[in-house]
Amino acid sequence: MRNSSKTRKHSSTTEEDDVASVESGGGSSVSGVDDSSGKLSSQPTTMNGEKSATSESSTLARAETLAVNRSKMLVLLVLTLAAIGVGIATYLFTKQTETHEFESKFHDFAIEVEELVHDEARDVFLTIENLATIITSEAIATRANWPIYSIPHFEIRGTELNVLANSLMVAFSPLVQEADREKWEIFANYRQTWIQEGVDFNEELHKDYRWEMEHLEPIHPTIYRTNSSAFSADHGAFHMDPNATRIPDDGPGPYLPVWQQAPAPHDPHVIHYNLLRHEVFNRVFHGMNETLSPVLSEATDLEFFYGGSIRDDVDHPHSFLLQPVFEDFNETHRRDASHIMGVAIAILPWDHYFENILPSEAHGVIIVMKDTCGGEFSYQVNGAEAIFLGYGDFHDPAYTHLEEQALFAPFQRLNFSEAHTHCEYDLHIYPSLELEEDYRTSKPIVYAFLVVGVFLVTAMVFVLYDYLVQLRQNKVSLAAKKSHAVVASLFPKNVRDRIMADVEEQLLENDGKLTKSTKVRLGAMPKSELKNFLDDGVANADGVPFDTKPIADLFLSTTIMFGDIAGFTAWSSVREPSQVFTLLETLYHAFDETAKRRRVFKVETIGDCYVAVAGLPEPRKDHAAVMARFARDCIGAMNDLTKKLEVSLGPDTGELSMRVGLHSGPVTAGVLRGDKSRFQLFGDTVNTAARMESNGVNNRIHVSRETADLLKLAGKGHWIVPRKDLIEAKGKGKLQTFFLDIKKQSSGSHTSARSANSSEEDALDMPHLDPMCGPTPDTVPPHLKRKIQWNADILLRMLKQIVARRNAEKKFGVDHALKRQSLHDSSKGQAARIDDSSKRHHTVLDEVAEIIVLPDFNAEVIKNEDDPRKIELSDEVVRQLQEYVTVIASLYHHDNPFHNFEHASHVTMSVVKLLTRIVAPEDVLKEEDDDVVDKRLHDYTFGITSDPLTQFACAFSALIHDVDHQGVPNTQLIKEKFDISAIYRDQSVAEQNSVDLAWALLMEDNFKDLRDVIYETEDERQHFRQLVVNVVLATDICDAELKALRNGRWAKAFSGEEPQTELEVTAAVNRKATIVLEHIIQASDVAHTMQHWHIYRKWNENFFRENMKAYRSGRAEKDPSTYWYQGELGFFDYYIIPLAKKLKECGVFGVSSDEYLNYAMSNRREWEANGKAVVAEMSAKFLPELIEEDEEVEQFEDELISSEDNNDTTNHLLTESSLKRSIRASQNRKQDIIPTTPSGRVLKMEEFEDEGTSTELIAPLSAHALSA
Repeated sequence: MRNSSKTRKHSSTTEEDDVASVESGGGSSVSGVDDSSGKLSSQPTTMNGEKSATSESSTLARAETLAVNRSKMLVLLVLTLAAIGVGIATYLFTKQTETHEFESKFHDFAIEVEELVHDEARDVFLTIENLATIITSEAIATRANWPIYSIPHFEIRGTELNVLANSLMVAFSPLVQEADREKWEIFANYRQTWIQEGVDFNEELHKDYRWEMEHLEPIHPTIYRTNSSAFSADHGAFHMDPNATRIPDDGPGPYLPVWQQAPAPHDPHVIHYNLLRHEVFNRVFHGMNETLSPVLSEATDLEFFYGGSIRDDVDHPHSFLLQPVFEDFNETHRRDASHIMGVAIAILPWDHYFENILPSEAHGVIIVMKDTCGGEFSYQVNGAEAIFLGYGDFHDPAYTHLEEQALFAPFQRLNFSEAHTHCEYDLHIYPSLELEEDYRTSKPIVYAFLVVGVFLVTAMVFVLYDYLVQLRQNKVSLAAKKSHAVVASLFPKNVRDRIMADVEEQLLENDGKLTKSTKVRLGAMPKSELKNFLDDGVANADGVPFDTKPIADLFLSTTIMFGDIAGFTAWSSVREPSQVFTLLETLYHAFDETAKRRRVFKVETIGDCYVAVAGLPEPRKDHAAVMARFARDCIGAMNDLTKKLEVSLGPDTGELSMRVGLHSGPVTAGVLRGDKSRFQLFGDTVNTAARMESNGVNNRIHVSRETADLLKLAGKGHWIVPRKDLIEAKGKGKLQTFFLDIKKQSSGSHTSARSANSSEEDALDMPHLDPMCGPTPDTVPPHLKRKIQWNADILLRMLKQIVARRNAEKKFGVDHALKRQSLHDSSKGQAARIDDSSKRHHTVLDEVAEIIVLPDFNAEVIKNEDDPRKIELSDEVVRQLQEYVTVIASLYHHDNPFHNFEHASHVTMSVVKLLTRIVAPEDVLKEEDDDVVDKRLHDYTFGITSDPLTQFACAFSALIHDVDHQGVPNTQLIKEKFDISAIYRDQSVAEQNSVDLAWALLMEDNFKDLRDVIYETEDERQHFRQLVVNVVLATDICDAELKALRNGRWAKAFSGEEPQTELEVTAAVNRKATIVLEHIIQASDVAHTMQHWHIYRKWNENFFRENMKAYRSGRAEKDPSTYWYQGELGFFDYYIIPLAKKLKECGVFGVSSDEYLNYAMSNRREWEANGKAVVAEMSAKFLPELIEEDEEVEQFEDELISSEDNNDTTNHLLTESSLKRSIRASQNRKQDIIPTTPSGRVLKMEEFEDEGTSTELIAPLSAHALSA
């Protein structure tokens, strides 16, 4: 008997799903494995009608558990309520304590403010009174004749008084009666020298105004006033317009002119201003006259009074104090206003009264000054600093209840008449939130949490105790659930039940203390017990490792399916691991869903082989028909999904197919205990099903006679198609087998009646194109659409990387213009703008450069670059890119078996793979600093990994490198004197033609938006052009001049000589980068020789067919079958293997270089051993096809020549050989996309002559691209 695993492709396999599902009418469903994630499903479902054997015990246990849970919840509720209540009480008490401390402290601050402000006010009043006394005393001593009087040395005395009174200025103004005005004005003009004396005394104060002091202007000659519009009021503060017009005061008197000031004014024009014309001064003066006492004004603007000698913030409140100056010291006279000879004035800034009055820890005390005239302003005192808040009351209303109020000058209580009201000030002191926060702490919260914490600890002890009690129960329950889930995912339900029963029995035998009632809880067996039952065993005396009976059954009626992915091994050899698993997960998930729907049991997956069975674990009569439908659905899903996945997984994915084999019969199924136990199938039925698959045909369901007989009995005989030949099955001899042709029953089903050959299927899907019609979405074959879309997606992803890098450079203002320097001195050619005019003077080959300069590294740009996946390109750019790729695809000759668009896609895939495999050594990647990693990666990979434009150019070059390839080498084109060979001077003809065609197409107006994304600047355009030229021309491995250039450059780059100068270092790095880029395209162009043998065989066969086709059409001298074997050996020895070694020597491809070299060596050995047989097989295969084709061509040629009636023009344009080629191309390409102009317009037959080119279908594009 044979295990269902047949030949193991991997040493270990995954655990399989029980994928049976319930259809209408009942059935069973068990938990399975989610194939997309590889994780066990945690939602096992039970059998319909299944009842618990311990329902009464479960009901009682639930009731008891509910009662216990309620009591525990009650205890926790009481503890929680107690904790909350005590916590809140603690919080409120602690917070109230802090509130009391805050209010008490504020009260202390308020008293301190009141006392200090009162002291300051008293000092000011006493100081100004002292000044008035000094003036009276000096006047008496000098026998002054009032008002003709000036105080000597006023600057000296005033400066001292300013310090004592904390005032900005003190001044004296005499009271001039109308009769004394003229004498006064004469005296004042004569005695104005006191200003200069004051300046000379106080030079330090006036040093910044030296020029003004040296050029003092005279005072106003007469007592003056200003116009009436010179005053304005704002928040109770009066302001005077500094530009007011001065007008001689025409009386009547008395007058109170501005006179002596300390400090002395810089602008003497303030002298002689009549203060009684000032609204505020006038009101305060009359109040002073009435009370015969000093009077304080409201806040007002006094800047006009300073005469430029004081620089102060006029927006802050200022007041002035008027003190009467009497004629003498007679008490009777001092009670009579007629004896007032003048006034002493002190300018008081309110800021000074509130500075340095509180300790540094006091922050946020608000003082609001309110006067009886309706004015008010506010200050915030923060320690020694007083901050003016503005005119108005700005205290926080939330603290109004804590207000402290006091008089500013309680010692001065004056009685005014209603005619001369006076403004008296009150202090209103408030706390603020800032002050309160200084006394708020986290203690209330902390104490509350501490109290609550005590209760929580108590509750936690209770919960912990309960948790420890429940822990064991939970562990046991969880182990039971996990064990059930594992077993349910691996085994059918009937097998699962038997496993559980055996384990329960074993536990009872091993533990004598367990009573029979304990069996109720055995569903919660430990996971280790189940594992020991399945995995371990101790041999008994008979050498049997297990004491219990094996779990195995014989199922007499089953149908087994083996489904293998044809071509998977070769396909996966050129894919990334993630792509391989994406394919398998997608396919197997679809198969699993179908298996659940059709109640088919999935046994296992062996590599790329899917094994399933119908008829177990639930016996069913229709197992053969069910499995046939399941196989059909799998093939249909396979074909649909692979074609959809080709867009993301690359070329050839859509060519994968499924080979299915079915066989019906008895099978032994059971659990093979031991390491990694699982459900398995054994028996001859398994072996025969495997033989059906291995001898089957792609996309066909291959069945044995036994399965065919069952299908006939089920009334499905019309599905059966006998196989024409007998198969040779190992151990069975020759067998008659059958194919199934099951018609689709619905739009969701998939037919299995497909061609066995995928290429034939594609050919049948190819539309018949009218030569007059261009490529449209409806006429492009589906397989070609998928390749076009894949190429467009690859280029689109790289375009987004370019845009992301460009955006980052713009964001940081980085100019990455490529530096040409002197590096091009050693270049063979320079990248110049290629336009229509320049084409007349040089060819693409002239542009090949020895060194391509890559951009410099910028860590800041790379670090801040946006995620390219989030970049959104415009719909127009995407459309133009897809259109461009589509037109490029149309320019390939699809009748070429090798040099066609599929080959270009294969090369592109290899280029992208190699670009992603460019890596730095581990010591670079272990750096912790991302900037260092990026910089070293840039240097080690020669800048290729950090330049998106370079990577895009490589993929773009791979796409276009064989555009318009004629199916023959350059040497043949030169021999035939082909039109383009002369244009390109018989050098790299095909390669240069491809570049010119693709570039001319890109330069068309309808691809402008695409070009704007690829490059924005001329430097970028030239860089992109140079990359394309070098990379595409590198595919010409036969041109001696290019080969010598490349060999010399390789020797120079990897000679081991260290560059000396910075310029040499840069040149060396860019030279190596150029070499790596060219080796990438060279290796990709022949990638099939360095890939899996099956891929090599496919492309080698295509190339052989192309050469045979050229030989049969007279375009090659030798029959390829005569030299192909030796030619391939030489190709491996002298080009492929040395190229693979150079990939390794470049040092940037990591393990990929070993992969390429190993495949090259392996394919070389395989070819050496079997190449001759392969050549013979290919010759026998292709020769009849070509002979039949030649006969059709001759017939078509005769018809064409006779229809032309020997037209001279036709004979001139078409030589005999080119005519044959035209006929062949015309016939072979009827089912393909015909050429278009680079603008996308299809060339009609009558337009060929107008284009001045050959009427041969392969010529117009080449000539059009170069005719400009």
